[in-house]
Amino acid sequence: MDITFYNTSVTNRTSGSWSIVCDYTQLERTLQQAAVCAADLGHQILASFTQPITLCDPLDIFTTFQSLHLGDCFFWAYPAEQRVLVGTGTATTITTSGPNCVGTAATTWRDLQKYAVCGQASQTSLYTNGPVFFGGFAFDPLSSHTPLWEGFPDGLLVLPRLLFHRDETNAALTINTMIQPDTEIKEIIEEIRTTLQRLSIIPEQTITQSQKRADAVDLQQRLVMHDLLLPATWMAQVANAVHIIKEGAFQKVVLARAIQVTNQEQAFDIAAVLRRLCEHYPTAYVFAILRGERYFVGATPERLICGADRQIQTMALAGSAPRGTTEEEDQRLGNELLQSSKNQGEHRVVVTTIHDALANICSRVWVAGTPRLLKLKNIQHLETAITGNLLPGHSILEAIEDLHPTPAVGGFPRQPALAAIRAYEQLDRGWYAGPIGWIGASGNGEFAVALRSALIDGNQATLFAGCGIVAASRPESEFAESCLKLEVMLRGLGWEG
Repeated sequence: MDITFYNTSVTNRTSGSWSIVCDYTQLERTLQQAAVCAADLGHQILASFTQPITLCDPLDIFTTFQSLHLGDCFFWAYPAEQRVLVGTGTATTITTSGPNCVGTAATTWRDLQKYAVCGQASQTSLYTNGPVFFGGFAFDPLSSHTPLWEGFPDGLLVLPRLLFHRDETNAALTINTMIQPDTEIKEIIEEIRTTLQRLSIIPEQTITQSQKRADAVDLQQRLVMHDLLLPATWMAQVANAVHIIKEGAFQKVVLARAIQVTNQEQAFDIAAVLRRLCEHYPTAYVFAILRGERYFVGATPERLICGADRQIQTMALAGSAPRGTTEEEDQRLGNELLQSSKNQGEHRVVVTTIHDALANICSRVWVAGTPRLLKLKNIQHLETAITGNLLPGHSILEAIEDLHPTPAVGGFPRQPALAAIRAYEQLDRGWYAGPIGWIGASGNGEFAVALRSALIDGNQATLFAGCGIVAASRPESEFAESCLKLEVMLRGLGWEG
């Protein structure tokens, strides 16, 4: 296939072969080495084998994984740099619960990596080689749980059976499996061979641009939306939060709301949702994870943490304004955001909190001098870059444990703000506003804050958005801001209002 992932001018995609030439000799050598290690230790060992492959459209791979029903799958992309991970099946999982769910996951992850055997057919420049775990964590493990988020535990890291990964110039397929002391390696290899043969055909997907436009109009007519909490009730929550803040309980709290969108005729096409999000929001992290029958999908602008070569990078993202309809209006709105005392104060709280959290696990922390504007399709934010040098013995998972939830998604101070959310919000956030992303064998990884997201179950989607409430907040303005944020996933679902 010669499709460019983010080339929106491509109008026809047809079935074809996905060329996978696996080095079975090197694969067998890797598995045999893991079997020897497992026998010596008397317990199972993680084996991971990476094979360079030809470049192809990751969303076609995602669709193929879906159609073959190989198990739960996930998608992770940063479209602007064409960095993508697509996984399916389950080699092993790390499932945790309770307030220490991130720390427990970090310990289990280290134990699995300790004796892992990794091999590859030839050198690749991809920094996602080897076993890559993908998953996420609940926003607040101590909050009340409802059936809405069934199957999404407090903490979950999944090692996929198959992982497709690519950047602008390279692509590879990683095969992961757990080897027991008595595993028959020949049987494992034949199973892998059969699976790769099944993956060699990309399902047919042919559509013209005129059909896309007609389908978009038709889809929009089929979408029905309603608020889970009446707008007046939510705005009353905001007014109450402002009152509590002025009494000195805390400085900021983030209140979220949700809407439900129903497709009256058919289930949402997750691959189509992801393609729209990638096209509309190339500088966001676009993600999807399937658990049972439900997908958690989003396009979030907020990186929580990125780690490579012992250096971690994060960002403070707080303070929002709409985009202008003209260049002059857009510049005016951006300047007003930069000069807004309310938004600047909210932003400084986030910057300070992140800096102090990183100081616990870093030898040095750098903060950019002034915030800049992060401009997205329909909204702009204040953003400040923050970096640090990770101390030995720590990973990005420990960084997540210290950072989450930042004041941008929880409030400040943290504990009284979280207590207020539990008491007043009337919403099961689940994984919304929680960390989502991946961690690789060397500790490299990337986690974002799961904003601008939706939980999709067949023909029904629950969309989430939140706003930072401070003493100067006005309920009507906060409600309007939440509507801007909901537009991201509405566009992903096919709404073009």
